[in-house]
Amino acid sequence: MIISISVMMGFRHEIRQKVIGFDSQISIGVRPVVTSDTVTDIASQTLISRRDLLPVYDVLPRDAKVNFSVRQPAILKTPDNFSGSVIKGVDADYDWSFIRGNLVEGVVPDFNSDSTMYHIVVSRTLSRTLGLELGDKLDAYFLGNDTYRARRLKISGIYDTHFSEYDRNMVFGSLGMLQQVAGVPDSCATLVEINGLPDDDAIDATASAIANTYIEQLYTGKSDRHYAVVNIHDSAAIFFNWLLLLDTNVSVILTLMSLLTALTLVSSLFILILRRVNMIGILKALGASNRMIRYTFVILATRLLIVGLLIGNVIGVGLLYVQRATGLVPLDPDAYYLDHVPVMIDWGTIAILNISIIAVSFLVLLIPSAIVTTIPPSRAINYE
Repeated sequence: MIISISVMMGFRHEIRQKVIGFDSQISIGVRPVVTSDTVTDIASQTLISRRDLLPVYDVLPRDAKVNFSVRQPAILKTPDNFSGSVIKGVDADYDWSFIRGNLVEGVVPDFNSDSTMYHIVVSRTLSRTLGLELGDKLDAYFLGNDTYRARRLKISGIYDTHFSEYDRNMVFGSLGMLQQVAGVPDSCATLVEINGLPDDDAIDATASAIANTYIEQLYTGKSDRHYAVVNIHDSAAIFFNWLLLLDTNVSVILTLMSLLTALTLVSSLFILILRRVNMIGILKALGASNRMIRYTFVILATRLLIVGLLIGNVIGVGLLYVQRATGLVPLDPDAYYLDHVPVMIDWGTIAILNISIIAVSFLVLLIPSAIVTTIPPSRAINYE
């Protein structure tokens, strides 16, 4: 049970961190309003600035981190190959901890410097597809407005997250470079990313509060812009639904193990009673009540349970520490997005699990212990 829960929590944590590392917990964009009788500049309507965030600063948690980004589809080309990708331009305050933790070659560029404006960080999957190595240069073609713009980019870092869905397509670059390419003013971006929220409930609550604030602004006439607020549970729903299936599997495993535990304890209790039939008869003859004898055998069986729990905890937690330190049990990254089985050791959850098992087992033992009341003292004393 400990291993099942720890592996499930490990999967949930790792996949969640990977999805958020590539995307964001909450993203805010602007939807253009196009009418049939007016010609509008759709590109300018989709830009967002810090002024657009003023109404929602009051509903943002204190620890929330706000970053501006521009995402542009591009064709990356070398003399021998090409590949389509999405280049994500990030500002100077972007949190690179996720990419740095998965960096296998090179460094993350310092985009505060103009000399690194055309440096990028690509995945190992994409670099192998294009036949590129660290320090190599490639041509990027950005499409838009019935034309294209070309830029010469240099690979300064290579990452590998084993998250193939994103590794094949996501490239990290400078916000300034993409602003130039897309014709976006320095004070604007096409997307606002919000991160730093502690858990899933906080993400849902904050996204709902932001959306309600913008709707109120629109209905009261304070703003005529239509904002799109998307949280990670919607944009990466396929991965979170997959994690829900894992939760179901763990629930089935825990249920089966609980039933097995109950059957084993009941069998152990019957064995204890059969081996002590003479003692039961003597205790009854001395005036012991059925309730006292029942609880005596329940306590004996519970003591066996606690010994088993101690052994199981030592073995289970020991294996978890070995797996966390060595990654001994591998996985296929193409199928599971990880190269080894992840584990997360949470002592609070382990303590609750142990207490729950003791409580449920104690209740389960009360019913079969009633067999003690059916044993008459005269037959019990002579039982062999």
